[in-house]
Amino acid sequence: MHIRDALESDLPAIIEIYNAAIPSRIATADLEPITVESRRAWFRQYNPDKRPLWVLEANDEIAAWLSLSSFYAGRPAYNATAEISIYIAPQHQRQGYGKYLVKQLIEVCPKLGVTTLLAMYFDHNLGSQRLFEGLGFQPQGHLPNIAVLDGQHRGLIIAALKVGVPPA
Repeated sequence: MHIRDALESDLPAIIEIYNAAIPSRIATADLEPITVESRRAWFRQYNPDKRPLWVLEANDEIAAWLSLSSFYAGRPAYNATAEISIYIAPQHQRQGYGKYLVKQLIEVCPKLGVTTLLAMYFDHNLGSQRLFEGLGFQPQGHLPNIAVLDGQHRGLIIAALKVGVPPA
């Protein structure tokens, strides 16, 4: 297993993993597959020193990815708070990659200037709930019935983890 900063050449694998999550209606609110071209600008917003986008390689392939995004449209008062996103290829799920990636991120948060991590996931996404709560994230809010997936109303859990004070 190896974690590294994503390269733009990784974008097809990142999109393939993301698109694999869409049909389950568990991990994303997107309803149709996205394209590599539609995500180039999204990819370029990431910065390894502040808001990284990582890939996890296993057996010479990208098995998962994790990103850290600015909270609340990047308004300055929230600079120390960031939202985590994580996606694992179906054939690599339940192998501990998610836990490993999030633990590594937690360790580097002080260097990134992040003191609060947020995880937002559907209330029916038990895998994400187990992952984040198992790593100490505490539910802070529940927004019931804010998404409609194939006619089903779904809610969103917002969970937070305090990760310390950034270096001066």
